[in-house]
Amino acid sequence: MKKAVVIGAGIAGLNAGIELLQKGFDVTIYEKNNEVGGLCSGYFVNGYNIDACLHWLMGTKKDTTLNALWRNIDALNDDVKISHLPYFCSFIYKGIKVTFSRNLDEEEQRWLELSPNDKKAINSFFDCVRDLAKVWNVTQSLKHKRFTTEILKVLPNFGKISRAMKLSREEYSKKFTHPALRFAIKNAMTGYNNAYFFMQVYGLFSTGDGDVPLGGAYYMTQRIKNKFLSLGGKLELNSPVEELIIKDRKVTSIRVNNKVVEADYFISALDVNYTLNTLLNGKHKSMIYKYANKHLHNSPISSCFCVYIKVEDYKNNIDVPTCILTEGIKVGVKKAHSLLIRPYSFDATFDYHGDSVISLFVDLNQDDYLYFKKLKHYQKEHRRIVNDLINAFKEAYPEYKDKISSLTSFGPIELNERTNTSYGALQSYSFSNKGIFVNYSGKIRSISNLYMCGQWNRSIGGTPTALLTSHQIVKKLVRKDKRFFKFRRQ
Repeated sequence: MKKAVVIGAGIAGLNAGIELLQKGFDVTIYEKNNEVGGLCSGYFVNGYNIDACLHWLMGTKKDTTLNALWRNIDALNDDVKISHLPYFCSFIYKGIKVTFSRNLDEEEQRWLELSPNDKKAINSFFDCVRDLAKVWNVTQSLKHKRFTTEILKVLPNFGKISRAMKLSREEYSKKFTHPALRFAIKNAMTGYNNAYFFMQVYGLFSTGDGDVPLGGAYYMTQRIKNKFLSLGGKLELNSPVEELIIKDRKVTSIRVNNKVVEADYFISALDVNYTLNTLLNGKHKSMIYKYANKHLHNSPISSCFCVYIKVEDYKNNIDVPTCILTEGIKVGVKKAHSLLIRPYSFDATFDYHGDSVISLFVDLNQDDYLYFKKLKHYQKEHRRIVNDLINAFKEAYPEYKDKISSLTSFGPIELNERTNTSYGALQSYSFSNKGIFVNYSGKIRSISNLYMCGQWNRSIGGTPTALLTSHQIVKKLVRKDKRFFKFRRQ
């Protein structure tokens, strides 16, 4: 039986481990932390469920290709209940509410009633979203085989969509004259993703996909871990891999916990930069990552500052999620003029002693990580930001002023310490007309038996990318192993 070592027990590592076990490999996963999940992590603080990842999940819709992959690793199954939220997000701008609901026709009409002068921009936006929803349905269908022909039939607005690929959400928002619509488009989703990516995500959401598994990231990753272990996989927690040992263009072993572990194949399910620069000691390069890292201003890396609070006697009066306008709170190198509020009261697993968990979220990027890294009194600044964000929430919802307590918080510094992601990232490189779209094969030509997978293999990244790239990498590894085995027998 061939032996495979997987480094990292996030979504990519766990999926790779399960699929390799299903192909007959002997698999051991090494994870630096005391629990699985990586960036898709959940944990408990004083009895309260903290979800640090699953705001929505691509692939919750049944009979889709992504759903089949999630079900294969038990992330989703018939016993997992799904929350079918009505809004992708709501926005409150000086008392005016703008929503992104699942019903595109009704939503378009509400926007037109709000701002008749923006009719052309509104019609164009919803036309693009509808077409991208059709594309999502086709590409995710388990029945369709000839994707190209079908996609061409549903892209009458290809020119508009392609132009959106070149614009940031802020640039695209300027097509609208109404300030509330501008605010909504600019802050339409977390991360530094462009207008096209948001249209695509909103499109899939309108199809009935992109829901939230109840229990959040903690219970989902526990199900995946249990599936891995039930298949005979071995999981070594608190085991940070220190080095990949290479001889004759092959990884012969890893160094972990002061011992050397040998295997036939190695999969690094980490930030590719960490694998190249730390585990491989910078001796192997990738031109695409060298270019992307040199031009981060064109392909920024998305991070965040997030505060979790408990609220007593919560009245369920805030949409999930809601973005509000703020006067400007200094977080990192700039002032945040929007705050994303996410109540978890729709899920009973987040309620404890009658209190509800709510998260307060601000977008950051690599510049903020570098700023925090240089601070002499980072913890003091961290506490100040936490207080300012909580005060902004109290100002918007004064009915909870005396019913709030802070549970936990994290920023890019904490994310980097936990996951080794570049600049404490939540997502990999974004893309724009000035940047590049990272699409990495996961293979270094100079090393025959090392594979890399995870959200860093592709621009935007995220949990579905981690799942898909690990699935593709396992297929590559298995094909190569079969060819080698057949050649060796001959």
